[in-house]
Amino acid sequence: MMTREQILLTKMLKRSLASDKSDASCVFLEKLTSKDWNDFVKVSDLHKVTGLLYRCVENLTCVPGNIKEYIRKAAVKTSLQNFRMLFLSRDIIRELEDKGIRTMLLKGQGAASFYPEPLYRKSGDVDIFLPDESRLDEAIGVLEGCGFKVKEYQRALHHTVLTSDEDLDVELHTLLCEPLDNDKANRCIKGCGYEIRDHFDDRVIGKEILGAEIPVLRDPYFAYELLLHMLQHYLRSGFGIRLLCDWVVFWNRDVSEEETAEYLKLADDCGIRRFSDMITLACYRYLGLKKEAVYRLKAGGFTKEEIDGFFDEFMNAGEFGKTSKARMVALRGNGLPDYIREFHHQMKLNYPKESSNVLLWPSLWIATLVIFLENNKKIRNISLREVMDSAGKRGKMNAKLRLFEK
Repeated sequence: MMTREQILLTKMLKRSLASDKSDASCVFLEKLTSKDWNDFVKVSDLHKVTGLLYRCVENLTCVPGNIKEYIRKAAVKTSLQNFRMLFLSRDIIRELEDKGIRTMLLKGQGAASFYPEPLYRKSGDVDIFLPDESRLDEAIGVLEGCGFKVKEYQRALHHTVLTSDEDLDVELHTLLCEPLDNDKANRCIKGCGYEIRDHFDDRVIGKEILGAEIPVLRDPYFAYELLLHMLQHYLRSGFGIRLLCDWVVFWNRDVSEEETAEYLKLADDCGIRRFSDMITLACYRYLGLKKEAVYRLKAGGFTKEEIDGFFDEFMNAGEFGKTSKARMVALRGNGLPDYIREFHHQMKLNYPKESSNVLLWPSLWIATLVIFLENNKKIRNISLREVMDSAGKRGKMNAKLRLFEK
């Protein structure tokens, strides 16, 4: 059940995401107390969407002055950061292109370009997709020549993180998302990357974003990457409402039936079509996704209660599931095989090279368990039971998605 301030946030975001100028009516705002407004801002900060709200509140006379000023400052701060990151992205991609290394921008400013006010959409780092993995070392060398340094600790298998003296991170991705716990889905995702590499000019377009020419994926592949990004975080700690906002503004555009069908085939082949449907229906119910988009995407198959339950999950997760230390993974069900499958998947993520040798599995399982328990005690300060309870609860919902089934 959503709280009062969560409901308010969805209403305000719905207005802010609308392609036309938001209605200045104060009907549902007039009875809010000072505490209501403060709680509202806390929730918007938790989801990192406060800057997005300025488009909605700037002309509302019933919003308290201190709240409006707080939201305005968040929008200004986000805008300045986005300008810096946008032109940094352009310069990096140009440097790589000059060396014959073809790349494109993922998420970030590419997703922001679909918003009515692109600068208000927060981006944390620069995500660049390198479809030709064989040139990763060259690409890293180019960025090092631009003053970036490879971070000592790399937390993911699908990208390399570099940072600047300004603490701006660049992620060089060689896959559209981290390896999932399904071999067929992973083959589909790799295959999509190969297709982009081999047919670059047909899969990538140049897009002008606030005066900067940036290469981004064509609509079907852009939507597919957005979906994979959401799924990746959903199966770990979770994600909040900001990524759903990206989905709304992307599909509220006039995406052709042909390109929509191309996207749906990508989702179908990977076995994540029902996840796409759930995201679409939740966005329609709460965030102003147009009914025409739901029809185009042929989304259905879930009850109102199921959609509400999943949306509660997004609202309670905050940005990337940071609301609870126990939110570490989401199972695909809540039975013993689901726990075992996820534990084995974590072992493979922790030891990608060693796990290719089946004979090493027993020792790798033990090492994974020891590290997991030690981190829970020393870093997270939570028990194994808390983690398992959280994973099982989310797994019960996820069973309805039937992930990786066609």
